[in-house]
Amino acid sequence: MAFAKSEKGRKAVQKTVARHNREDKARVREKQKTRSQWLSEAQSAFNRYVRWRDRNDGCISCGKHVQNKYGGNWDAGHFRSRGSAPHLRFHLWNCHKQCARGNRFMSGNTAEYRIALIQKIGSTKVLALESLQTTVNHDIVYLKRIKSIFTRLLKQRSKHETR
Repeated sequence: MAFAKSEKGRKAVQKTVARHNREDKARVREKQKTRSQWLSEAQSAFNRYVRWRDRNDGCISCGKHVQNKYGGNWDAGHFRSRGSAPHLRFHLWNCHKQCARGNRFMSGNTAEYRIALIQKIGSTKVLALESLQTTVNHDIVYLKRIKSIFTRLLKQRSKHETR
């Protein structure tokens, strides 16, 4: 009781209460996120992993090794776009490091992308990607899991590389 009434005790209690309030606010923010916010976060984690995975490769479509500049030169380019094939949005065969020029300004440069993709993963896998047709509606639980998996993978693999 004496500690709780002391100045040091009051500060400790205030610090603990403030920490709990921050944690509560964070939990509330997590619960209030919409599906589209989770989709954006999951896609961001997936794209970071893909760019890291292919960090030593050149652009999948043009093969260039562009120097990093402000704003970044590398995208995680999808062979079949996220709009036309949302079921392949988080498929690792479908996504590779691509220069911003090829991905954004040349609409993915799919002809060159396909040629390089066949060399990288093989023609049977490319044909499987091209023929895979399904509908999917990623729910929030799935998106949380995707974000968690790719964040953890990136952290583990980059840690192993620094050793």
